[in-house]
Amino acid sequence: MTENKERKILFFDIDGTLITDDGKRMFPESAKRAIKSARQNGHLAFINTGRTFENVDEFIRSAGFDGYVCGCGTYIVVDDKELYHHKLTRERCVEIALLARECKLQAIFEHAKRTCYDKECPIKEADDLIDYFKEMGRTLVSDITDEAFIFDKFTAWYKNGVTDMETFVKGLPDFTFIEREGSFWEAVPKGFSKATGIKYLLDYYKIPIENAYVFGDSNNDLEMLQYVPNSIAMGVCSPEVKAIASYRTARVEEDGIRKAMEHFGIINS
Repeated sequence: MTENKERKILFFDIDGTLITDDGKRMFPESAKRAIKSARQNGHLAFINTGRTFENVDEFIRSAGFDGYVCGCGTYIVVDDKELYHHKLTRERCVEIALLARECKLQAIFEHAKRTCYDKECPIKEADDLIDYFKEMGRTLVSDITDEAFIFDKFTAWYKNGVTDMETFVKGLPDFTFIEREGSFWEAVPKGFSKATGIKYLLDYYKIPIENAYVFGDSNNDLEMLQYVPNSIAMGVCSPEVKAIASYRTARVEEDGIRKAMEHFGIINS
């Protein structure tokens, strides 16, 4: 396949980028229309998220995307076909969960097709999220001894003076830890990120990197924002994201996605 120099490929984070990060999960109609217009113009649109595939809600998928980079690059889908899935062994998953229990770290263990948590280590900080997963009919596994207790990555909450974070991190040399906000961390197998997912698809479609555009707001977007020259920060974003993005658009609810796509000539004003 020859290099495609005309086609553009767009990568969108979800929380705080496509939808509001205030618990209301508002997905502006202007963003949906902009994505539709970009695809009608012959460009590609991908979700690129820390969420695993199962946790990309239908109301987001229904906007229409060419595919998904999920779990920080650990799972890639194009046109409903699974192209790539990095899998941890069941043994390693159990080791990590038991270490989290020992270190008093509360975690949600995320797999492309299910969500796991340790019922012996209650997740008070994530109660609302677990309830939301139940309401949405997600597959939940809460018993470490269950053979279905496997995951691709995880998110975790620690408590100062209670959690032994130092021991936990030392026990996971095969993971990269991303500090989000407050006492919330995201952990991804080393060698994987939103940027590696982008590289995979640029190679797959033979699209030059200058034709890629990324949209993000938080620290788990940093690698993709650094990797791609056309990097767009949302109006509300972390200081680290603001410092490295090549362009800053408006807030989610102020039509930030549409305005950025117009600015770069991806869609017409």
